[in-house]
Amino acid sequence: MYPGRALNLTSMIGRINRTLNFANQVIPLYVKAKPMIKNAKDAFKVAKVFMEKPKQTKNEVKNEQPIKKVEPIISTNKPVFFL
Repeated sequence: MYPGRALNLTSMIGRINRTLNFANQVIPLYVKAKPMIKNAKDAFKVAKVFMEKPKQTKNEVKNEQPIKKVEPIISTNKPVFFL
Protein backbone atom coordinates (compact mmCIF):
# COMPACT_ATOMS: atom_id res chain seq x y z
CA MET A 1 0.00 0.00 0.00
CA TYR A 2 0.96 3.62 0.30
CA PRO A 3 3.38 4.70 3.01
CA GLY A 4 1.63 6.24 5.97
CA ARG A 5 -1.70 4.60 5.24
CA ALA A 6 -2.96 1.89 7.46
CA LEU A 7 -4.61 -1.14 5.94
CA ASN A 8 -7.96 -1.29 7.60
CA LEU A 9 -11.11 -3.27 7.06
CA THR A 10 -13.32 -0.23 6.46
CA SER A 11 -11.33 1.02 3.45
CA MET A 12 -11.18 -2.47 1.94
CA ILE A 13 -14.93 -2.92 2.30
CA GLY A 14 -15.49 0.49 0.72
CA ARG A 15 -13.35 -0.40 -2.30
CA ILE A 16 -15.06 -3.77 -2.69
CA ASN A 17 -18.43 -2.04 -2.46
CA ARG A 18 -17.51 0.45 -5.23
CA THR A 19 -16.22 -2.39 -7.42
CA LEU A 20 -19.39 -4.42 -6.98
CA ASN A 21 -21.60 -1.38 -7.69
CA PHE A 22 -19.67 -0.77 -10.89
CA ALA A 23 -20.03 -4.43 -11.90
CA ASN A 24 -23.77 -4.32 -11.17
CA GLN A 25 -24.10 -1.40 -13.60
CA VAL A 26 -21.85 -2.73 -16.37
CA ILE A 27 -22.98 -6.36 -16.55
CA PRO A 28 -26.64 -5.60 -17.50
CA LEU A 29 -25.42 -3.17 -20.18
CA TYR A 30 -23.15 -5.86 -21.59
CA VAL A 31 -25.95 -8.45 -21.57
CA LYS A 32 -28.26 -6.06 -23.46
CA ALA A 33 -25.62 -4.92 -25.94
CA LYS A 34 -24.19 -8.37 -26.74
CA PRO A 35 -26.99 -9.42 -29.19
CA MET A 36 -26.81 -6.05 -30.96
CA ILE A 37 -23.06 -6.40 -31.43
CA LYS A 38 -23.46 -9.95 -32.76
CA ASN A 39 -26.21 -8.84 -35.17
CA ALA A 40 -24.04 -5.98 -36.40
CA LYS A 41 -21.20 -8.40 -37.14
CA ASP A 42 -23.60 -10.69 -39.01
CA ALA A 43 -25.03 -7.75 -40.95
CA PHE A 44 -21.54 -6.78 -42.10
CA LYS A 45 -20.91 -10.36 -43.22
CA VAL A 46 -24.15 -10.38 -45.25
CA ALA A 47 -23.34 -6.99 -46.77
CA LYS A 48 -19.87 -8.22 -47.71
CA VAL A 49 -21.37 -11.21 -49.56
CA PHE A 50 -23.70 -8.94 -51.52
CA MET A 51 -20.84 -6.62 -52.45
CA GLU A 52 -18.69 -9.43 -53.89
CA LYS A 53 -18.65 -10.00 -57.62
CA PRO A 54 -19.77 -13.48 -58.70
CA LYS A 55 -16.86 -15.77 -59.43
CA GLN A 56 -16.79 -17.66 -62.73
CA THR A 57 -15.02 -20.93 -63.30
CA LYS A 58 -13.06 -21.70 -66.46
CA ASN A 59 -15.69 -24.14 -67.74
CA GLU A 60 -18.64 -21.89 -66.97
CA VAL A 61 -20.42 -20.39 -69.96
CA LYS A 62 -22.19 -17.09 -69.65
CA ASN A 63 -25.94 -17.32 -70.29
CA GLU A 64 -26.32 -13.69 -71.15
CA GLN A 65 -28.83 -13.05 -73.88
CA PRO A 66 -29.30 -9.73 -75.63
CA ILE A 67 -32.22 -7.66 -74.43
CA LYS A 68 -35.07 -7.65 -76.92
CA LYS A 69 -37.08 -4.53 -77.52
CA VAL A 70 -40.77 -4.88 -76.80
CA GLU A 71 -43.00 -3.50 -79.49
CA PRO A 72 -46.16 -1.71 -78.38
CA ILE A 73 -49.31 -3.77 -78.84
CA ILE A 74 -52.21 -2.21 -80.68
CA SER A 75 -55.43 -2.75 -78.79
CA THR A 76 -57.71 -5.29 -80.48
CA ASN A 77 -60.43 -7.62 -79.34
CA LYS A 78 -58.30 -10.65 -80.10
CA PRO A 79 -56.36 -12.47 -77.37
CA VAL A 80 -52.64 -11.79 -77.25
CA PHE A 81 -50.19 -14.64 -76.66
CA PHE A 82 -46.62 -14.07 -75.57
CA LEU A 83 -43.90 -16.53 -76.46
